Amino acid sequence: MARRSMRLGWTALLILAAGPAHTAAWTQPKGGKEVIVSVHRQDSSHGFDLGGEAVDIVDYRKTELQGFAEYGLFDRLTLRAQGSVRRLRTRNARDTEPGHLELAARYRISSGDTWVLSTESAVRLPGGDGDPGAAQRGSPDAELDTRLLLGKSARLAGREVFLDLQAGWRSRDGDAPDERRLEVTLGGRPTGRLMLIGQVFDVASVGAGQGVYERYRYRNLQLTAVYDLPAGWSVQAGAMGTASGRNALRERGGVLAVWRRF
Repeated sequence: MARRSMRLGWTALLILAAGPAHTAAWTQPKGGKEVIVSVHRQDSSHGFDLGGEAVDIVDYRKTELQGFAEYGLFDRLTLRAQGSVRRLRTRNARDTEPGHLELAARYRISSGDTWVLSTESAVRLPGGDGDPGAAQRGSPDAELDTRLLLGKSARLAGREVFLDLQAGWRSRDGDAPDERRLEVTLGGRPTGRLMLIGQVFDVASVGAGQGVYERYRYRNLQLTAVYDLPAGWSVQAGAMGTASGRNALRERGGVLAVWRRF
């Protein structure tokens, strides 16, 4: 039972790393390593106003290349680094810039055969100028993300499934407001090599910030499929979209990712 649960945990961690949610509750075994490269594409021709209604906006497009590496320092402690380069484009301007560099540590507080409880802290160092006033486009200043993570694995109708729940708080320097973050991931294996994943990412500002930063909230949904290849390789593809929001972009896009497990 414990071996099956740990296998689910490693797979779940990899899948979440390739999407907006960068980790799952499970930690790496001592000496365990992953390297992941992913491409994300989001388009926005509409946004949400303060009342939550869809409105026309200046077309916005973002393409982002992300690199991710994770290492199990101890069985209970996993270190993580992630960086990106993004291309931003509107009708009248375009720019290519580095995204935040994220350095994190995840500690497993307690676990059983089919569940794990962890905490993670991450420092997000600024890259480019960002785009103040558009929540999903990021902040141009440093951020500190702390969260509690709960993972649960099981078998349903003879198939492996898992649930990952995360609650976090992101403190942000500069004019941008702090954020409350809630994330839910549900995954299952219809076959031995294929896993299907559904995710919900709910982000809300803690009040309004300074300057152009008003109060905002958005809820993104993502559906992906992951296929395991020989020799520790896996590939992932899927789609995402903003289901609801207030003073936020209505994004539509996709993700492609490949990773190597050592």
